[in-house]
Amino acid sequence: MNKVSGIVTCFNKENEIEQCLRSVRWVDELIVVDSFSTDRTAERAKKYADVFLEHEYLSAAAQRNWTIPHATHPWILIIDSDEVMPVELRDEIIRELKNPRYGRYRVFRRCFFLGREMKHGGWQRDQNNILFQKDIYHFSDDEVHPILLPDDKPGLFSNRLLHYTHHSIDEFVVKANKYATWSARKYLRHGRKGAAVNILFHPVFNFCKNYIFRLGFLDGVHGLISAVLSSCYVAQKYARLWDLARCNPEEKNN
Repeated sequence: MNKVSGIVTCFNKENEIEQCLRSVRWVDELIVVDSFSTDRTAERAKKYADVFLEHEYLSAAAQRNWTIPHATHPWILIIDSDEVMPVELRDEIIRELKNPRYGRYRVFRRCFFLGREMKHGGWQRDQNNILFQKDIYHFSDDEVHPILLPDDKPGLFSNRLLHYTHHSIDEFVVKANKYATWSARKYLRHGRKGAAVNILFHPVFNFCKNYIFRLGFLDGVHGLISAVLSSCYVAQKYARLWDLARCNPEEKNN
């Protein structure tokens, strides 16, 4: 089997980090990168890590690209600290590593939002990069939703990764605030507009798409809250874009 280095980045995940790390302890080398947590995350992670590093967090892509050169094996497996790998997915990855058919692989995720598994509203379509060859791939510089480059055809595992996202609305709001700013800056650089019609239309469309057309209403109150919060996030992105263009027009050229 081809040898693989696992990478987990974390910050203040003391209640989740051990479950995550136990699920990937089978890799040949487990690297944990902590962003100077203020709780017991580092203490608990060190019990499982072959290599424990600390590095300032700027974005997910920057953190991963900084970490990858520290790996010693030709394949990289990456999961987040709020994810857990089921045994079925582990076994599927191990089988694939015996004779890889692709240079990179993606995986669908089973997402848990406010303590409930979300099966509709777009959640069931959620997927992420998980496994790739170290010397070929790297993440784009995008602060939000970076892609793995080169963007060639990936393999796709049939088993899903467990993703325990947003345990509270406050947690969602804090993350959305940061991501909305990053997205607005990216939009501004690409010449997109924060016009009133975009601030209104895109959130409404987002709500209808996720709650109605993608059957988010079948997830009950959780589906409604998810659709509302997602729409608020979209509105915030375009409102921040409008504000950036108004206050800092020079950022268009940065």
